[in-house]
Amino acid sequence: MCIRDRSSTTEISQTINTSRKSIIDAIRKLVDKELVTKVKGDIYGLSEKGEKLLESFDSIMSINVTDKPDSSIESNSISLTNIAEYFYMLEILKMALLNKQITIDKASHELGISKQTLKYYIETFTENKLLKVVNQESVLGKSKKIYVLTDESRKLVSRLPELTRLKRNLPLKILLKLTGSYRYEIALTKVMLFNVISIPVLMYLKDQLGILEAIWLYVIILLPLLSIFAEIFNRI
Repeated sequence: MCIRDRSSTTEISQTINTSRKSIIDAIRKLVDKELVTKVKGDIYGLSEKGEKLLESFDSIMSINVTDKPDSSIESNSISLTNIAEYFYMLEILKMALLNKQITIDKASHELGISKQTLKYYIETFTENKLLKVVNQESVLGKSKKIYVLTDESRKLVSRLPELTRLKRNLPLKILLKLTGSYRYEIALTKVMLFNVISIPVLMYLKDQLGILEAIWLYVIILLPLLSIFAEIFNRI
């Protein structure tokens, strides 16, 4: 199946050997991003925006679009099979770049896809040497798998303007750290919810919190400012 062909979710699931439900999760996300459009029934194809995204990847990276792995592919190239893999490659690289490391549980929640779907993509990118798995021990002594960028993916980052801008975006890194988020959209949602809840509470408890009131007010002002500067830095 060529990446530019119109295909059904069944055909895609058979091609990449994963469940149809997982494919539907991924397709729904791509439709929301306007990268894929529904042709008819269960058949989907690339939108104009999706075609442009694919062309930009092709022009920047050594990517091979194949139906199945080929031993003749150069070792320093990336072998992907469909537009979903292109899209999630970029999103996962963004999260790993900004947060140093990612976990499947948290990343799947923020991307809005199932753990099974994300696990498939992460395994694909690990095979392509874009991510590597590290076993990290928690304070309770439990071991968990985290994923970090490889030297190969760091070279890739330097060739993608969008990722290079993110790497220099200090306000965004601080915002993600303060909100415990992987992605700007999730951090922004948390900031809005925090302020919506905090402002009425602060007004109700006015003159009762002492120094805590000043600190709370400072945070209410700081988080939106970080959000604004993060967006500005991402555009320059």
